[in-house]
Amino acid sequence: MADFLESMARSSTERARALLARVPLDALRAAALAAAAPRRLPPLPFTVIAEVKRASPSEGRLSDDNDGPAFAAARARDYEAGGASLISVLTEPSAFAGDLSHAAAAARSVSVPVMRKDFLLHPAQVYEARAAGCSAVLLILRMLSDADLDAMLQAVAECGMLTLIEAFDPAELARVPRALAAVPSLPRDRVLLGINTRDLGTLGVSGARLESAVAAFPPGFACIAESGMHTPADVARAASMGYTGVLVGTALMRLPSPAGLVREMRRAAHLAALGAPAFLGRTRAKVCGLRTADALRSTIDAGADAVGCVFAPSPRRIEPEEAARLLIGADPRVARVAVFKHPEADLVARVAGLGVFHAVQSDVSDAGVFTQVCPHIPFIPVFRAGEGAIPGLAAHPAAALALVEGPRSGAGTPVDWELVARAKGDRAIILAGGLDPANVARAIHTVRPAAVDVSSGVESAPGVKDPALIRAFIRAVREADAPAHPPAAKDRP
Repeated sequence: MADFLESMARSSTERARALLARVPLDALRAAALAAAAPRRLPPLPFTVIAEVKRASPSEGRLSDDNDGPAFAAARARDYEAGGASLISVLTEPSAFAGDLSHAAAAARSVSVPVMRKDFLLHPAQVYEARAAGCSAVLLILRMLSDADLDAMLQAVAECGMLTLIEAFDPAELARVPRALAAVPSLPRDRVLLGINTRDLGTLGVSGARLESAVAAFPPGFACIAESGMHTPADVARAASMGYTGVLVGTALMRLPSPAGLVREMRRAAHLAALGAPAFLGRTRAKVCGLRTADALRSTIDAGADAVGCVFAPSPRRIEPEEAARLLIGADPRVARVAVFKHPEADLVARVAGLGVFHAVQSDVSDAGVFTQVCPHIPFIPVFRAGEGAIPGLAAHPAAALALVEGPRSGAGTPVDWELVARAKGDRAIILAGGLDPANVARAIHTVRPAAVDVSSGVESAPGVKDPALIRAFIRAVREADAPAHPPAAKDRP
């Protein structure tokens, strides 16, 4: 354990002893279990943990307030207004100028869960946090033996809380499955896993560690990128690697009103999950028109990056509530898109209210209804290629993500790829229309899109997805991105 963690462990141990000297463990547990029910994470596809910290060892003092609880409460309200999923409050006093009263004040001021972020070592500190109104706690793997980790997770489960389990290197993540198996009463949806990229010796941040660690996360958990998240581009890069959440502290603390940055970070993450901008240097694969659990499972198992549910008249149409049941619990690293065409505002509101979609997609002429009903969800405009032109695409902002397809959605009609290649310029686009396993590689090499979107091209009948065709499509996309194996020439539209 690095010197910094060792000093934090000594301090935390002393605080735990002082706590137990004041209040017996049974009394702490009773107070925790008597508290109001903990809050749950809002149903959003990307988790933004916004942090309140008055100071840090690497940055020094971050606020000039004279009233810690009032400051934490005001900052928490601002974070919630920006769309934070979870609010982290530092309660460590010596290096971070924190106190449990700050987390308690924040919890009283917002409706989203508040996490006690501290160097916790004893279940008494979990009970103390729950009794103070916290709905979550941070647990640092490097500070806890297997037995101590089991005891802390058992306390979390008893209290019905959430936990962010933090690792400093990929090898530590391997401890998580055993620990959770030892505490079966703690549901997986109450566990977030994070990788902290800070070097405990220098206190610097390593972006390379973030990229190398993502493959080590056990499947099925929210993957949180911690430290070094300062801009929407940083968050987008993490999302493009496969992270499904971020913890942001210093960048927000430096702003007098951080709600806007929280909002922009969430938007950047949602778009990056779909391939804009394409930091990974590979083409994203989206399978659209999913309606059944079998189709979703086949798509995810094949390695798709995104899925789409259709809410427009189509053989692939699905009801909003059915889509929510289908997607909740699916791999959180797979992006989800709600697909419309000239929708009524009531339908858009129903779908947006489900909280499971990264983005909404519809004809560019429909932009107004989405701006009015769900401005917080990124809108992907659809442009339809006609004879020798793609009306409206030239005026579309280059930094956003757009979808280009043929005159009719889901009809299997290819577009002129050469036309799209000339018209897109530097724009990040999703290429759709008439793609299938046989032609997608050629389409990618011609257009160089951020993503490709398939629907009828992987079906055995209208609306019926074929697992073998889905696998073949994803495999063809991956092979097209391999520079040593360019695709053979195909007939192009």
